[in-house]
Amino acid sequence: MALPVLFFFAAMAVRSDQTPLRSGCDAEDHVVASLPAGTPVELRFRLSDGTDCFKVAATVDGKDILGYVPASALTGLAKLEEDRSASASVDISPGVSNALTQQQTAATNHYMVHTSDPAIARAAQLLNASQPAQALEQLQAAIQRHPKDPNILLLAGLAAYRSDQLRDAIDYWKQSLDLAPNETLATIYENARREAAADRSGEKLYGAHIALRYEGEALPADTARAILAMLDDDYSRISAQLGCTPDERIVAIVQNRESYLRSTGAAEWSGGQYDGRIHIAWTDGAQVGPQMQRALAHELVHACLTSIPSGSTPWPAWLQEGLAQKLSGDALHSSVREQLRQLAASHAIPRLENIGQDWSGMTKQNAVAAYSLALAAADALYDSYANYGIRNVLRNPDGLARITADLDQKLGF
Repeated sequence: MALPVLFFFAAMAVRSDQTPLRSGCDAEDHVVASLPAGTPVELRFRLSDGTDCFKVAATVDGKDILGYVPASALTGLAKLEEDRSASASVDISPGVSNALTQQQTAATNHYMVHTSDPAIARAAQLLNASQPAQALEQLQAAIQRHPKDPNILLLAGLAAYRSDQLRDAIDYWKQSLDLAPNETLATIYENARREAAADRSGEKLYGAHIALRYEGEALPADTARAILAMLDDDYSRISAQLGCTPDERIVAIVQNRESYLRSTGAAEWSGGQYDGRIHIAWTDGAQVGPQMQRALAHELVHACLTSIPSGSTPWPAWLQEGLAQKLSGDALHSSVREQLRQLAASHAIPRLENIGQDWSGMTKQNAVAAYSLALAAADALYDSYANYGIRNVLRNPDGLARITADLDQKLGF
């Protein structure tokens, strides 16, 4: 069932005639086109590095073009801020990479049941428990015993990828594909090759819970240290509520926005994602603003949930995204909550269990609807099960179907 369009973002247009649309935010950047007054533009993202510059899409002489304009060149900004404050944040993540999760779940479940090699079974358990470095040690030894097993090589690639050893992951996946074609793995492999070609983040810092890798050109060292401290603090807060206790550091990669989009292939509206490692598009300059802090906390929730066993299937997207928003500080405006109530009453919105698992291909408007519904469900989960404990809900994944049905009723479906 398709999600309804819940919100209509403010119409934005060019304020003055002959407004230059540039290739970047600096005055000396190349002029892509001159826009007539009143030209409608579609917002792609807004930089918050002090320039207050927008990347926008416009149509000029029948051609679609992209470029940058300053906030002062646009009308409709006040209405934009009003619309944003009324909806859940959607400039975050499409969630855990569905293809990677599917491959890991299938492979680890297979080996925990069917293998007679205790080291491989142990590696599968470690990978499911978000301990990829230890899993990789077990798998490297297993490869010596089973050098032609494509599934062990696939698992080794997953463990290397999540340990931030991208080149090793690519090598293991190539060997696996050479032995046994796998369409899903082939896509993962090509995405990893694209990431390796585009990633320029080589500076590293280590905290109690986080291993931070970042672009030195995009992020001052003092800012990187502040981010690391914030991530460590937020992870302690989140783990206290959800019950995640991985023994290995979570990898967080911070890049400028263009590098982030090139290396991850994420949707244009995305500002971060988690695929076994946290990826964040940095737009805050030297200071960590509240929007960026929320984005970092949002991805930490995904990392936390991945370390908690979910049974034979991954945690559903509504739970992932709902908890990620709630624990990063998002709140639904009363008008949005009322829209959801009316849509539920008229059966114009899907039940939680019918929402798809992969949101990365959604339009921004549908993403707004999906994220808002997920946040409403997370609010209902806390309202109904806070006394029981959200940690206890997550420790008993077999009971989630019953809880989901209960939340459907509470949301009016």
